[in-house]
Amino acid sequence: MPILGIMCCINFASCNDEENEPESETVGDVNPATVFPSGIPQKVGGMNLTVNSDGLVSTITDGTVNVTFEYPCMSRSTEADVVMNVSDYEGERVISINLNDLGYSKYWKRVYDDGDVDEYWFEYNSDSQLKKIKVRNCEGSGTVEYIYEKGNIVSAKFTPAYGGTMKISYGSTPIENIGGIMVLVIFGIDDDDMQYAYYAGLFGKATASLPVKNEMYFEGGYILEEYDWSVNKDGLPVKLTTKYSDSYGSDTEEMYFVW
Repeated sequence: MPILGIMCCINFASCNDEENEPESETVGDVNPATVFPSGIPQKVGGMNLTVNSDGLVSTITDGTVNVTFEYPCMSRSTEADVVMNVSDYEGERVISINLNDLGYSKYWKRVYDDGDVDEYWFEYNSDSQLKKIKVRNCEGSGTVEYIYEKGNIVSAKFTPAYGGTMKISYGSTPIENIGGIMVLVIFGIDDDDMQYAYYAGLFGKATASLPVKNEMYFEGGYILEEYDWSVNKDGLPVKLTTKYSDSYGSDTEEMYFVW
């Protein structure tokens, strides 16, 4: 099922036209409790999350995927504040992360086992929610910027645009996002590493409500995604059912959450 992903931002530019890594500034401590007020979920879909004695995510496993987190920011002993090591069917990669003053990702340098490098810069709004992503690699560069209403992402602006748009809605009676859940692919981020990092508390606060519909238009195509959330007695999501519809037909997927 095609989606309007972060890579829609790509155009082709010189690899030598590089933005500098961020200068050293005040770095906040990683604190997942600012993202997950009810606690970090134990399981999200196929992802199993392990938390260490400091309350930080130490590993995420998902079948053959293994992700580990190191937190040198707690000792300030290296240039990277957080290091993610990812091993999956595509190979191995290391993501060096610099944090902002709130302990959220500000800059990523992702190095693949073949030597290729991606770089990302992140900005947040006054509510500590992800506002803008800039990506640069040897294939090109681009940005995605989110538009919020009442604490919720309602659309995104992609540069270059390539004719792609998305409209996200939350229903007449929005479901409060008590657990801080964000399934990033709903918001056009088709990047597993960013999803892992989100559940480690490294990408700011979630939308205020849980989305119920996403209408996507791109290159003459149209996709409708509808989201049905089941919550427990505490209001925490325990199941997400997604129905996809496009000109070729429809499909349904289910995702479960364990707290």
